[in-house]
Amino acid sequence: MSRTDPILELRDLEVHFDTFDGRARVINDVDITVDEGETVAIVGESGCGKSVTAETIMGMLPQPPGEIVDGELYYKGEELLGDQTAHERVKSESMGMIFQDPMTSLSPVFTVGEMMRDVLTYQGKTNVGWLEIVRNVLGRRDADEAEMRDRSVELLDQLQIPDPEGVLDRYPIELSGGMRQRVLIAMAMLGEPEFLIADEPTTALDVTVQDQILDLLTEQIERENLSMLYITHNLGVARRIADRIYVMYAGEIAEVGTRDEILDEPLHPYSRGLVDSVPKLTEFDRDGIEGLLPDYTDPPSGCRFHPRCPAAMSGTCDVERPPRYELSSGQEVACHLYEDGLSRAEAAEIAAEEIEFDSGAAFEDRPTSEPAQDRSSVKGESAGTTASIDAQTPRSAEDTDE
Repeated sequence: MSRTDPILELRDLEVHFDTFDGRARVINDVDITVDEGETVAIVGESGCGKSVTAETIMGMLPQPPGEIVDGELYYKGEELLGDQTAHERVKSESMGMIFQDPMTSLSPVFTVGEMMRDVLTYQGKTNVGWLEIVRNVLGRRDADEAEMRDRSVELLDQLQIPDPEGVLDRYPIELSGGMRQRVLIAMAMLGEPEFLIADEPTTALDVTVQDQILDLLTEQIERENLSMLYITHNLGVARRIADRIYVMYAGEIAEVGTRDEILDEPLHPYSRGLVDSVPKLTEFDRDGIEGLLPDYTDPPSGCRFHPRCPAAMSGTCDVERPPRYELSSGQEVACHLYEDGLSRAEAAEIAAEEIEFDSGAAFEDRPTSEPAQDRSSVKGESAGTTASIDAQTPRSAEDTDE
């Protein structure tokens, strides 16, 4: 797709947390760009820092225990992390968020209509005191009530909720999981945001409801021409909804590319391991990724993935953190196997030769590999071994269970 001016730019983000076990260095030098009208997915296993990144962008990071050590966040060219007032204003006027679990995001003591009315009443406001709340309740006119109710019914109807008028008078506990998730999407859209963050909104739903929610979300994005950052660990969902994908591992960006580049022929060892871990009906013996995410209070030196990487080079990967090398196609990969300017064919051949997941020797027992620049003469067409994820996760999302 053609690139346009970015609506959101996150640069060099570092986020630490103070814990009983020590200082956890969770997010480490993360860069993310979302263009106008683009949907970007962040994928990675649970605990890799996806939601922390989203909370930082939305200004919802709990501080303490969290601390933004470094980084810049630009929304339409305006820096937000250094100006809390500007961050609150942009969040209330231009951003919306769909949360992961509707039962913990929706209040059990208010009806759907009351919650949606409050969103409409206080949108665009950053500091609301009790006096203003009392004034709004006592001074609310019937015409205002009718207008807000009509707007709420309109959104619920767009999201294909049966009997939207009746749903407004119900409590969340009276609705199914899929209905509650649709209510959350409607509440996020009430403020007419330009930028939307969806934090694994289909995790708790069965696959048929997931499919419906993804279709409805896509329709809303296209209808309102929104930009979206979608957080997920489900590659099938990323295939369905994303234009570009950021692969995150242990608080760092491992690879960036278009949906097809990342899912059809990934280059980073972690990305290839993720794709290879997706179950296939025609292939029961799947290779996964050995090991677990590192301890953030004592992360590995060099590349954080090197203790689990089948292509790790002793003396390089455990010492030097790899930069994000950019291929001639624009795809970026943070791995010492590659270098700037390689063609996709050259990079794919290196990946096919060097990356193979098995239960082999530990990192310490692996031989030292030759550096990337010595392999830069590799030519020829791609010989990648990873099958297209279409064969593993159909576009119908029947296999997108998170």
